[in-house]
Amino acid sequence: MDRFLNGLSLSFSRSFLAVAVSLAIIFAAVASGYLRRYALSTPAVIGVYLAFTLLLILSLAPAWQSSRRAKQTAAPYRTLLVFLSLWCTPYFLYAAGTGDFRWTALLKLLVIAALPVAIYSRFPARNTHAFGWQDACVAVLLIGFVLSGQLKGIWNVPTNLDFMSRLFLITVASWSWTFIRVIPELGYSFRLSGEVVKQAAINFALFAVIAIPSSLAMHFTRWNPHWPGIVQFLVDYLEIFLFIALLEELFFRGFLQNLLSRTLRSWVAGQALVSVLFGLFHILHAPFPNWRYVALATVAGWFYGSAYRNSGSLLASSLLHAAVDTLWRTWLSGR
Repeated sequence: MDRFLNGLSLSFSRSFLAVAVSLAIIFAAVASGYLRRYALSTPAVIGVYLAFTLLLILSLAPAWQSSRRAKQTAAPYRTLLVFLSLWCTPYFLYAAGTGDFRWTALLKLLVIAALPVAIYSRFPARNTHAFGWQDACVAVLLIGFVLSGQLKGIWNVPTNLDFMSRLFLITVASWSWTFIRVIPELGYSFRLSGEVVKQAAINFALFAVIAIPSSLAMHFTRWNPHWPGIVQFLVDYLEIFLFIALLEELFFRGFLQNLLSRTLRSWVAGQALVSVLFGLFHILHAPFPNWRYVALATVAGWFYGSAYRNSGSLLASSLLHAAVDTLWRTWLSGR
């Protein structure tokens, strides 16, 4: 067990600590807005904030380790139990502060965390570069958890904290695909480079040329600018990046597109297939079935996939994804 844990060598480097501390400070300021809207006791504030901060650290930590190219290693069961306990610790911090402990909520978290770990540890992938039946099972499970609404009703104080569940999913997925079922070239790294920025910018421009006139022509959106100010705009962008874009890009691009492209032996086929799946993921948005949303999301998925493929980094596609969503909400709105 000690040998395996030492092999993880989570990189709590200066850059990681700088990012973690910066985000903790930023969201401490954001949390002040909640305090003005909701009457929370001091223990509740501390519990929620500590739980959020720990979830944030856990979800981002593999991004520094993955840059060191973790190797496929059989994880001892005791280590896997340590993982599960660590991932669920934020819920105990939250419950201790808020008094909102429920066995059903804890059971949901344990099931969400334990099933991928059990599948990958009991049935290791023979070809780490290929999309195996184990990956298919985990993909169905993760999608099922999200679409069935199982992530709701876990963090309820002061209101449904959906972003906590998203950070939990990022934690489970990123640790699983970095330390247990290692996915080669996952791209889960926050190293900002010229190529990352270039690919995000180029694919944003190409998508905008197609999406803006198309969405207006389909009466999917209308021009409705509402500038919130630079500070709020940047906060909105950061929240979308961390709580929406990062999770979806990790799953659709780093996991699915990466493995399916290798399995199909064609980046075009892999990227196209995942783009369609990404589009269909949005079909439940009202009014159901929302085919216009599916069509635009499919096109967006292609350009997100191009940014990821050309840069080799999920940071590029996540920055692009967050930019599209933030600017869309700021200057365009649905009819």
